[in-house]
Amino acid sequence: MSSEIPSHLARGKACVPCRRRKMKCDGNQPTCNQCARFNRPAECQFSEGPSPSTTRVLETHVTRLQSRIQELEQDDPSLVRLHDPYQNYRAAAQDAQPNWWETPDPPVHVQQTLVQSFLPSASKFGFFLDATRFVNLFVAPTPARPRPPTVLRNVVYLWGITLSQDPQYTARESLFLGRTLRSVHAALSTAQEQQRNALYILQAEILLAYYFFHSNRLLEGKFHASAAVSLAILCNLHKVMSGNGRAGGHFIQPAGQAYIPLPADHIDEAERIFAWWATFILDRSWVVALAAPAMISETQELSTVIDTPWPLTVDNYAQHAASARPNLGSTVQRFLADVQADSSALSPLALIAKASALYDRANYLASYLDRNAAGYENSLLALDDQIEKFKQSLPSIERASSLADERAHSLLLVHCLVHSASIQLHRSFATRSSTSMMRCLTSANTIVRVMQDVTKQVSVANPIIGVLTATAGEVLLHGLRSLQTSRTAWASSSALPGEERFVQSIRELVAAMQRLAQSPFIAAQTAKFREASSTL
Repeated sequence: MSSEIPSHLARGKACVPCRRRKMKCDGNQPTCNQCARFNRPAECQFSEGPSPSTTRVLETHVTRLQSRIQELEQDDPSLVRLHDPYQNYRAAAQDAQPNWWETPDPPVHVQQTLVQSFLPSASKFGFFLDATRFVNLFVAPTPARPRPPTVLRNVVYLWGITLSQDPQYTARESLFLGRTLRSVHAALSTAQEQQRNALYILQAEILLAYYFFHSNRLLEGKFHASAAVSLAILCNLHKVMSGNGRAGGHFIQPAGQAYIPLPADHIDEAERIFAWWATFILDRSWVVALAAPAMISETQELSTVIDTPWPLTVDNYAQHAASARPNLGSTVQRFLADVQADSSALSPLALIAKASALYDRANYLASYLDRNAAGYENSLLALDDQIEKFKQSLPSIERASSLADERAHSLLLVHCLVHSASIQLHRSFATRSSTSMMRCLTSANTIVRVMQDVTKQVSVANPIIGVLTATAGEVLLHGLRSLQTSRTAWASSSALPGEERFVQSIRELVAAMQRLAQSPFIAAQTAKFREASSTL
């Protein structure tokens, strides 16, 4: 039968598919039995002559592949391309990785960027921790000294974002503010159980208060400043090295709840002293801006008296531990009684704290004390004398252009505070007293000169500078208008500057304030003062 497969077929007569599959082929053309059986007639092809060798087949295959590669390299749009079926999946998986601001802690490189953005200006906003140790705790914490808690890390990131002025970071400022506020709430609710973190929580509250002041959100700033004061007093930081504490060592807290452990070394000792005065400056320097008396109030009660000594420099404490130094206590009261007798502590922080004490005292006498009370005039004259003596003890600003940013800022702040103290003390008497008028004008012009000399070296400033400079500007405007109307003691004084000098000082002050307008609060004060002086 024709359908039967011959028992032997001559070499090379089988079809190509049967030879390749080593199947018995009957050689029938055009379709052999096997190809017909498996329904592949289109594949059934016959070649003339013997089949090529394996080597030849491989060479042909390689040649075909090379041709295909050349076609792909020519990028012929008519060709049908192969694609990676998992490409979209991998891209989606990559997109699913969290952004840096979505993780509980930013990636290490972002942390480093934000911390380094914050630290150069940290002391301007009440940062009292040892900077070197603080950075080391980020990089290499130990069981004895773990990383700073979340609440402090968050507020440092927040400040780093604010000061960076980098859009990729500032776009996330509100997110980090919300995160910071939540962590502050959580930290305060557990402060009693987490006593070793109390100092860190205090630091976070101080930084957050300054953040809100810087951002022109005074009510929120006042809230966190109040929380900082309460926590500092709860930790007995106003009684560091107090002679009124229980016996057994300078740093034993007074009777009552101790919220912070005893210091382990001289850096810990210094940080506690710095912490108190950072809190004190925050409280006393904002009394005029907030139109409220200071929250830290010393009375006849010994428990309220500030005994913590004036702060020295970090180098001083490295050489001699704070606890090894004598301390007479009643630190602020003794200073206000006799400025010159308390001139040993001349660190920048001490000078700012002393200027803040004078500023607050001047505001208290001018705004809250009954002027008809016995001894009022004597108190006024005594404080005026102490303020003038303190001015004379201050470092000169003649070489401010050669100072580093931090040092220049300290000089700016202390000079502005103490000259603003003179203005607060004399302002209400200036319309009827030529002496008070000249005190105000001299102080206002000194503030203008300091701002001119120092702001060129300062990148960003404590926001209280906005209040102090605006006050000086108001004095100059009042002097100019009084001169123009010639109706007050201001205009009757032969020592009064000419009208052109007033106008020049006002314009110089606006220009200097504008250089510090990175702070929304200072920018707002500048805009308000510029508008008030726009008719000049």
